Amino acid sequence: MLVTTHPLGGGPPVRSVYFVAEQDPEKATAIIAAMMAPNEQVEAWGRLPEAAVKALGLKHGDYTHG
Repeated sequence: MLVTTHPLGGGPPVRSVYFVAEQDPEKATAIIAAMMAPNEQVEAWGRLPEAAVKALGLKHGDYTHG
């Protein structure tokens, strides 16, 4: 997931990457969007390979900040 934060005081946006152990892009987006502020935009960026999910130690529905 790519999260873009638009600073409230102006300035360039800040982008962060989150890895979500969820195959459905809409569900993965909802998991991350639930904890984001109104000035943050969440976009599904691509699927995380199963090997990467295991390497990160994530279980279904878990996420981590990259």
